[in-house]
Amino acid sequence: MRQTIVAFHFLLAALAGLPAHAQAQTQTQEWPTKPIKLVVPGPPGNSSDIYARYVAGRMTALLGQPTTVENRAGGNGFIGATAVTQAPADGYTVFIAGSSPMAQNVALFKSMPYDPVKDFRWISGIFEGKAVLVVPAKSPYNTVQELVAAGKASPGRLNYGSYAAAYRLSTEWFNQANGIQSTYVAYKGAPQVTTDLIGGQIDFAMVDVVAVAPLVQGGQLRALVVTGDERHPQLPRVPTLQEAGLPAYGKSAWVSMAVRADTAAPIAAKLTATMMKILAEPEMKRFADQQGAPILAYDDKQMTQFQVSEIDKYKKIAASARIPLE
Repeated sequence: MRQTIVAFHFLLAALAGLPAHAQAQTQTQEWPTKPIKLVVPGPPGNSSDIYARYVAGRMTALLGQPTTVENRAGGNGFIGATAVTQAPADGYTVFIAGSSPMAQNVALFKSMPYDPVKDFRWISGIFEGKAVLVVPAKSPYNTVQELVAAGKASPGRLNYGSYAAAYRLSTEWFNQANGIQSTYVAYKGAPQVTTDLIGGQIDFAMVDVVAVAPLVQGGQLRALVVTGDERHPQLPRVPTLQEAGLPAYGKSAWVSMAVRADTAAPIAAKLTATMMKILAEPEMKRFADQQGAPILAYDDKQMTQFQVSEIDKYKKIAASARIPLE
């Protein structure tokens, strides 16, 4: 009799839990039922923001819910990344996850307010960023070969400015690949870097093409070389590293999409399927061509593997450059 009563209580407890479980399952299946927010860890107008706004429009159309962009700039990407990890794990807060907060920061900081591997679940890639090496308009260096020659002739005399892990490590790779040494000057953002470049306070910088293309076109800065396999449409006269006869650099920056690691797998899978559809659209290809930033058509599994390899790559660059952890 006692065993029957105990079993009855267990049955009641199990039945009591069914409505909540069924409700959660229904919510997952019906997702999304409210607006989605894409968190960009940078200011309006940069490459990540431009792509995020395009993707937001396509997600709105395909998922039937408004998708907006929220800019959470600053703190080396820490602010944006932390905002996502502190939001509910329901798929409605999505991180536009760049290479700086998700890979390169690991090579530069002793501690971070989030773990880019453990705290996030990858959704997909979005695009590959291209960098351009620029000097002041009045710089004595008219070609990248002249800059390299000056760096070799006087080790440590040249200085460069950087505002993000992606571009600092790209520059350190450039230094190592070409056998030169230059002094790092830290900045909070691209506007500060370009202001000091224009004023001649620093010798060169590796920056996002979108951030400086108007300044190059307006004659305030001189572009010497771009990363990537092809010339950038906004700077068609600027050669690639390969065309300049220098070692080629891989992906200098990339931007992808991620959510909190404990987001339900069906929701993450729906996001991945949506993004892969968007990335395969002809309209997306035309948009990417206009931006000069190739599509990074990686799914969730490919992004997971890619992130691990990128973290390893940048740790090696930082170690070779003897960059002290901050």
